Amino acid sequence: MFGEIQLCRFPFTSGAGFKIRPALVLFDLGQDAIIARVTSVQRSGTLDVTVRDWQSANLLKPSIVRLDRLVTAEKSIFIRRLGVLSSHDLEAVRTCWNQKMRL
Repeated sequence: MFGEIQLCRFPFTSGAGFKIRPALVLFDLGQDAIIARVTSVQRSGTLDVTVRDWQSANLLKPSIVRLDRLVTAEKSIFIRRLGVLSSHDLEAVRTCWNQKMRL
């Protein structure tokens, strides 16, 4: 599942509600998964990864993976699989993640 883009009911931090949005699966934990939000809102965060091959991942717009706030969630929030990040984009996510873990 690593690298899959899932359309999901992404939970708000407060736990009160959700937004339907794409998410990147980082870790498959059986019934749960650790996911990162995918957004088209541009900003220059140090833990943002620009998805270069967004069209091949079946995203609707140029997008960014945000690694600043990860979520552990039940896979039941997944609505459907949209696609998979390209090897180039997966490597960019790994590189950013490795930098985060050194902080």
